This record gives sequence, C-alpha cells and structure tokens, in this order.
Amino acid sequence: MTRIGMAAAAVVAGITSASAAESFNIGGVGKGTNETMMEIVGDGHMLLNTVSTYESFESSDASNPFKNMSGKCWGAVEIKVPSASGHGNCVFTDTSGDKNYNMWTAKGLAKGGALVGTWALIGGTGKYKNASGGGTFHSVTDRKAGTFVNTVSGALIVK
Repeated sequence: MTRIGMAAAAVVAGITSASAAESFNIGGVGKGTNETMMEIVGDGHMLLNTVSTYESFESSDASNPFKNMSGKCWGAVEIKVPSASGHGNCVFTDTSGDKNYNMWTAKGLAKGGALVGTWALIGGTGKYKNASGGGTFHSVTDRKAGTFVNTVSGALIVK
C-alpha cells in the first residue's frame, strides 16, 4: 500500500471510530440501602465510612445505559458543617451484565444536608470498556431508615 493509501485508510478509520461513539445523558435517580460507620470528632464535625447498595437506578430516558443498573459504592467522608470532603469508588452492573467503575468526590453539603459532589467513569467491561464520562451527584441519606436517594446528572460517551 502506498503512503497516500495508508494515510487515506488512517483518516477513514479515524472517521469511522469517531462516528461510532454515542453520547448519553446519564440523568436519573439511584435508590437503595446505606450502611454508615460514624465517628463524632466534635460539634458539627464527623467522620463517615459508608457503603451504599444501589437497588435501582431510575431514568425517564429509555436509552440511558445506567437505567435499572445495580451495584455498590463505598468511601470515606469528613463533614465539618457546613462543608464536606471525601472520595470513594463504585462498581455498577447494567441489565446486560456489563460493569462500569466510577470514582466519586464529595465537594460539600447542600441545604438540607445532602452530600454533593462529582463522579467520573474510570473503566469498565463490555460497552463501558472504552467509555468515558462524568457528572454530579446530590445524595440524601436517611440514617434511621438506612436508605438513600442519589440524584445523578452527567454524560457518558460509549465508543
């Protein structure tokens, strides 16, 4: 193959790869149970070690790959009211059995005490193997009931 032919083939391959990527709005609401170990440091200051088990992820967008996924998130958070910081990881499995691995970072507390922050896809299997994406979260935990509701926004690019 000539250099021009190889260059043309490379351009076509690049165009084909770029057009094969799909972008999805990942907006939705995750619900499940939460186990938290809490250590009180002082007035308005606490350390949390948390494990959240997602039993459902609801989305009005039928094409959302995260719709109906389940999985676990875990991590540690330091709360000094009115601020919060911390980080952790998640492993989710979608309805086709593909897994996506995420990291999350707590950025603060919203009015009413919800933990807010960002999330980013860091790897996966199947359709998530070469995917990228991220966004924000707004998580409210009912410690007495041991449940949570996490409102997620963001985008996912599947290649």
